[in-house]
Amino acid sequence: MKSIKFLLSSCVILLLTGIKNLYAHPGHGSTDGHSFIHYLTEPMHAMVLAAVIIMIASSVTWLILRKKKKQTVDI
Repeated sequence: MKSIKFLLSSCVILLLTGIKNLYAHPGHGSTDGHSFIHYLTEPMHAMVLAAVIIMIASSVTWLILRKKKKQTVDI
């Protein structure tokens, strides 16, 4: 358990220290770099958004199936 906490905290620190480099620069895509449309239409952002949606959907599905399985075992 201790190694998992260390790994997660290390990942968070790495993400936070590199976040300044992630800001959009002029010529970044065909839309305004800070608009909602930009994140939906630009391929790099759309792929990340799709990955996040898939992860959330699979997590919710897993939790629902786990809950149903636990209810059938309890009966």
